[in-house]
Amino acid sequence: MPSIYNSKMNKNAPAAKDEKDKKRKESLHEKKKRARAIREGKGVQKNYDEKGKLESKSTHRMGDDIIDNKTGVYHVFPTIRPKSKNNYVKQSPKEAEDRGEMFTFKNKKKAKKFAYGSWKKGKDKRDAMKEYRKSK
Repeated sequence: MPSIYNSKMNKNAPAAKDEKDKKRKESLHEKKKRARAIREGKGVQKNYDEKGKLESKSTHRMGDDIIDNKTGVYHVFPTIRPKSKNNYVKQSPKEAEDRGEMFTFKNKKKAKKFAYGSWKKGKDKRDAMKEYRKSK
C-alpha cells in the first residue's frame, strides 16, 4: 500500500516531512483533513433521481469493505474520481489505493461513520450523520 502521504498522484495530499513522519499513524483528524483536500477545486458530480431532478452533488461517494470483513482492519475509499473538472468516473479500491486515497481504520464504527461522511463540515456533515443514524 502506498504511503498515506504520497503526493505524487494527488497534488493536494499533504507531503511527508521526513522518513519518520511517513511511518507515523495518521490521526482521525488528519484523515478528515486529507479527505476534504483530495477533491478541492475538482468540481462536483451531479446526481439525478429517476425523474431527472437534481438530487445531490458528490465529490467522493465513499465506499468501504466493512461488510464480511473479519481482518479487523477496515478500508474506506472514494468510489469516484475526477477525470476533469466536473467530470467524474468510477474508481476501484485498487485505483484509490494507487492514488493515495485509501483510509484505513482499526475501529469498525469509525470506519462506517467516515464512509457516511464524518469527514465533512457543517450542514453536509450533519446531513451525513443523520443518514448514518438512520442506517443503524
